[in-house]
Formats: sequence, C-alpha cells, structure tokens
Amino acid sequence: MDLPQDDRAGRHSLEQRMVCAIRRAQKNGGNFALLIIRPRYCLASQITRGVVVHPGLMRQIYDRLVTLVRRVDSVALLNGQNIALLAEDVKGAMAARCLARRLHALLDSPFSAMTERGAIDSDVGIALYPFHGLTPQDLVANAKAALLQTTRPGATDMELYNPALSSVVATDIGFSGAELMAAIDHDELVLYYQPQARLPDDSVCGVEALLRWQHPRHGLLYPQQFFSSARLHGVLLSLETWALRHACMNFASWPPQVTAGMHLGINVSPAFLCDAAFPFLLDAVIEESALLPCRIRLEINAEDLVLQPAEWVSRMPAVRQRGVGIVLDHVDDLALVPKLLRMLKPGIVKLDMDIFIGEDLALVHGTIADLNEWAEQYGARLMAQNVEQVSQLAYVLDSGIGEGQGTLFYPPMPAISVSALYNSRK
Repeated sequence: MDLPQDDRAGRHSLEQRMVCAIRRAQKNGGNFALLIIRPRYCLASQITRGVVVHPGLMRQIYDRLVTLVRRVDSVALLNGQNIALLAEDVKGAMAARCLARRLHALLDSPFSAMTERGAIDSDVGIALYPFHGLTPQDLVANAKAALLQTTRPGATDMELYNPALSSVVATDIGFSGAELMAAIDHDELVLYYQPQARLPDDSVCGVEALLRWQHPRHGLLYPQQFFSSARLHGVLLSLETWALRHACMNFASWPPQVTAGMHLGINVSPAFLCDAAFPFLLDAVIEESALLPCRIRLEINAEDLVLQPAEWVSRMPAVRQRGVGIVLDHVDDLALVPKLLRMLKPGIVKLDMDIFIGEDLALVHGTIADLNEWAEQYGARLMAQNVEQVSQLAYVLDSGIGEGQGTLFYPPMPAISVSALYNSRK
C-alpha cells in the first residue's frame, strides 16, 4: 500500500474506499469506523504534549499501522500529520475504542527515525457509520471534530464524535498570564450550569457548574480555549479557585424552592485537588456560602485519576472529612471501573453513554448491570452522562439508571435560566 504524497490524493483515495464501505454496509446491514490519528513525538527532554512528527518518522508510523489492518481496511495520510484508518465491520463504539487502544500499543516501541530519546503517543478521533454521518465527507469532518475534542479539559486521548461539542473551537487561543488574571479582576469569568435529571420524570436533581470566559474581543470562550494558557502561566489554580467559590456562592443565593433536593457539581483538576491548601479552601468556601457540605460534589475525571493515582488517593481522606460528595467523572474505559471504585470510593459514577453507540442492546444491558453491581459494592450509583440521542436515552431508561445528564435532558445555561426552568416546570 503506497503512502499518498499529499492531502488531496490521500483524501480522495480514502473517500473512494468509504463509498465502497458504505455500499457494503447498506447491503449487509453492517457498520464501520473511521479513526483519524494524530501521532505526537514526546521527547524525554521536554514536558509537552509532543512535537511535530517529521516526514521520515511519519512514514515509519504509517508502515507500522499498515501491518495492523486487514485486507478490507484502509490507511491514508491526511495533511502530512494525521493518519486515517477506515476499519470495516466495527460494530459500535466499544469495538472502535478497543481498536484505538491497539493502535496506541502498536506505537509504543521505538522507531529508528526518532532523533532523540522519547516516545510516540497519539490522539484519536472516532466517527461511526451510520451514527455520525452518512457520507464520506461528513464522516471525515466529524472524525476530525472528534480529534479536536481530545484537546478539551477532561478529554481522553481517544474521543468519539460528540455533536454537542462540534461547534466549540477546541484549540487554546494563547493568552498571557496578565490577560488571564485580568479576566478574574475585571469580572469577565462566568458560570453556566447544566441541570442533571432524575429519571424517569426528568425532574432536576442537581446542576454541574461549567466555567466560561466572556472575553471583550473574542466573545464567550470555553475552557479548552484558555486552560492550556492558564496551566502554562501558573494561573489555573486561580481560575479554579474563582469557579469553586462563585459556584457555591451562586448556588447558595438561589431561592430555596429552586435548589430544594438539588446538589452542586464542580470539576476539580489534579493540580487543584493535590494542592496542600485545597482542604482549607474548601472549608472557607463552605463557611462563606453556608452550604451543607453534602450538597457539594467534586467531579474528578477518570482519565486524570488513572494518570496520577498515588497523589489523588493520598488526598482523598482530607477531602472526605469535609463531608463533600465525590464523583468519578467521564468513565469510558469499563475495564478500569473496579480499580477506580476501589481507589476513590466515589458516591456517583458518571458513565459516558457515547461508548454504547452502535452496540447490541443485550450487550449494553449486560454491561450496565455489571457496572451497577460493582458500584453497589462500594456504595456508589450510576449517572448517565452525555445523553445526546434518543437511542442513548432508551438504554438509560431500560437499564434502571436513576440520574442522567446531557443535552437531550437540559443544555448548559446561565444561572438565571435555572430559576426560569424551575418556574416553567411548576
């Protein structure tokens, strides 16, 4: 299989093969997956997400990937820096993620073209036919959008296309530390809240606070557009401190009839949670807001927990002593769930429903039943996350999960809209 020399040739070849794959899927009733892989050369001498892979190394990566695919599958180079893999007969999201993990493992061993000591890592965006597009053009665009989603805070290095995130620019704009601190000083930061639904009646049982920046020139910015800059300039903890304090103060200021029976979810990063001052900051915020600690839930990303387990676990006793709830957020690797439950002992496990797209209903029910059993052993319960499609809602309702979050229930909204939502549902 020859390596296409430019993006036009590579994309044309890929689209032609996808046309044939679509015809076979329509005839035989099957599915297929399109994975777009962005290799990263992570140098041992640099603390970075990776540098650009030079052409000679890209050729070796491409040749190694070709050894993985079957005769019916296709590999193509896009833009000289991304590799597309068309994998036929991949039934659903779980199988596609399994394939992506095999790709990661395949790139682990060294390449002769590596000029410095380091490792090849990669980000992978996944789109499934027919769930994420019916044409080659739509599937390529949505797999690229999924690849961009890997750069957002809390994302993993392999992401399934999520239409709710596709309109959000996923790259950091590049702000200075002074600009970021000015955002705090000039009250440019705002919080949106995404209601969480109690099932099956869709009543609001809680909200998750989501940080935004109302920039005077760029408009409303999402965390993925400024968090990397904040981390680079040492401002991230200041932003998270602002978000924690204002989320609790805002929630406490809402009318009691609006917040009755509700909890408040707040995302915390590894650096924030592991900071020695965090438990004392939590004490101060609880006292200032006069919120009952049990109404606050700290949401911790599962992928981050895997990467830094020792630090996280050592901080948990001091945080739990404050009486706040712990949420294991964005769970999409089911094999890790028992280990994470044992280490973190969360009260809530947020299960990413994207992983079940295209899967057999019996398999989904069996998997969720196993997860429920594991969660109950540690005193936790499941919440369905990223419920964006009617088919996902059907899985949730049939499986007996008691809480859900996603745009199919409620989108993120300003604080004033939460009260309006309460009034409209009275």
